[in-house]
Amino acid sequence: MPLIRIKSLPFAQEVNIPITLNVLSKAVSGTSDIELKHVMATWDYLSPHHYAHNGKVVDCQPETTHPLLVHLIAPNFNTEEQIANMLEVIADTLADVLPIAKENIFINFSPAYSDGIYDAGHVVEWDD
Repeated sequence: MPLIRIKSLPFAQEVNIPITLNVLSKAVSGTSDIELKHVMATWDYLSPHHYAHNGKVVDCQPETTHPLLVHLIAPNFNTEEQIANMLEVIADTLADVLPIAKENIFINFSPAYSDGIYDAGHVVEWDD
């Protein structure tokens, strides 16, 4: 059930977000032993001039400033190693397919807890 939520400014050049999300989902699934049907990814664009980094606002996504903002939500039963692996796969994949430096990607992780997720028509529960 990892959910990957990405926010960025619009890119100056053409970027195929649907393909990026597909490649990212497959990379996370393939390296994490998580079925692709359980991987979710979204992309939201921030409005130009609505993102300050180092006190500066810009109108489109730079390659080396204004980091891509990524939020990974995954079950708390994942080990620290599994979470670290997902973070690295996300960063590597995004840097490979986008005009963005790997050093310009910010990812934070939030654990999802048993009985704290509603999915597939019911509250999801897992053993610790």
